Amino acid sequence: MKKISIVRLTLIAILLIQIVVILNVRPWKNAEKQNALINWDVTSYYSYLPAVFVHQDLKFNFLKNSTINYAEKHQFWPETAPNGNKVIKTTMGMSILYLPFFLVAHAFAILNPEFNANGFSKVYEIGLTFSCVFYLIIGMYFLSKILLRLYDKKIVSILLSLVFLGSNLFFYSTTEPCMSHAYTFSLASILMYLTTKIFEEFELKTAVLFGVILGLLFLVRPTNIIFGLVCFLFNVFSWKSFKKRLLWSWENSKLLALTILVVLAVCSIQFIYWKWATGDWIFNSYVGERFYFDRPRILNFLFSYRKGWLVYSPIFILSFLGLFKMYKNKNEWGLPIVITLITTIYLFSCWWCWWFGGGFGMRPMIDYYPLLIIPIGELLKQKLTLLKNGVLTIILLCISFNLFQTLQRRNLVIHWDSMSKESYWAFFTKIKMEKEEDWERQENLLKKPDYNKARKGESEYDFEIL
Repeated sequence: MKKISIVRLTLIAILLIQIVVILNVRPWKNAEKQNALINWDVTSYYSYLPAVFVHQDLKFNFLKNSTINYAEKHQFWPETAPNGNKVIKTTMGMSILYLPFFLVAHAFAILNPEFNANGFSKVYEIGLTFSCVFYLIIGMYFLSKILLRLYDKKIVSILLSLVFLGSNLFFYSTTEPCMSHAYTFSLASILMYLTTKIFEEFELKTAVLFGVILGLLFLVRPTNIIFGLVCFLFNVFSWKSFKKRLLWSWENSKLLALTILVVLAVCSIQFIYWKWATGDWIFNSYVGERFYFDRPRILNFLFSYRKGWLVYSPIFILSFLGLFKMYKNKNEWGLPIVITLITTIYLFSCWWCWWFGGGFGMRPMIDYYPLLIIPIGELLKQKLTLLKNGVLTIILLCISFNLFQTLQRRNLVIHWDSMSKESYWAFFTKIKMEKEEDWERQENLLKKPDYNKARKGESEYDFEIL
């Protein structure tokens, strides 16, 4: 009987852990009181689907003619365009990814009278939850194929376990699975895998698939277009190799042009919707929200107690340490990772709400974890047993720390947007609040962000790491 490889066993374990934790947490359990999962950001990601399939009204005229307060129910929050029409705030990528699972849930709700076929009842939240399970395991599978090009099976198994259990991807795969981050993590993994295939042999099928995935990444979050540059710089590590890449681009110009046309074709769905709804081909629906490129909050983004990336996912400190080894070993993803780190940290820290509202840790970085986990593999390749064991010890500690903090976040010991240094250390060892006095003490220690000031590029807490 053929043995199952350790990598496949790891993938199976990740799938089972995700399902077991989801069924244990049951994040949809409060859906009858108030939407537990189709809420906040997900409301905007998802609202294309019930607007089309339930109300047959993507201009949201039904909001005017209904006695139901959909906004109060956290079901529809469209913005108002200058022409007076209602328009969904976010792009439609997540609705496209949700669509097959929505249709199954919708059919089930229609055929079963005990379920409300309104697009927001419990059956829809369950359907969307398992769309996350589906996409995440696909992403993990393609990430394993990328990593197997670079490392042996044991290291790949460790890296897959680490990125799932040792980062806030775990929270967004189990507790808030309908948020976009596990989905973009998986799309990024597929795109990276296609990149390796393109530079081995550029074929028509690969060109089209690459365009579709990059287009979907854009439709989920337009800043994800960064992945196009990242993949172009694959296996570029010197000026000489960059010139070879330019020559390669000229020799493959027809297929590259096709890829760009496919990206534009996928993205055109959004542009057509904007034109139809607002009169403009490109529309900024984030009214009053912007980047402040002259005021990046880089230190806060990385180290603040409110949401600092390396405070709540400290395992990625090892990614920085592994970059030198990547350069020394001429790792094919070295330059793309450097570009990704510089670009994303600067770009996201310039966003007016640099802590990205409610959540756990610095959630926009999850999209780039398929790249950022790679440098840690370089540290595990060390021949020095002492150093390798030290890295393994840190990995185990970081996984334990992340799982502990995930429990804290679920129990609101870690607040969704108002954490302070004082609150962080006062309840550092607590999994949950046991007394009313603890909640009162936490309330006094938290530092609520001033969203109005932040929209103007101001902040009363310029250095929250202190």
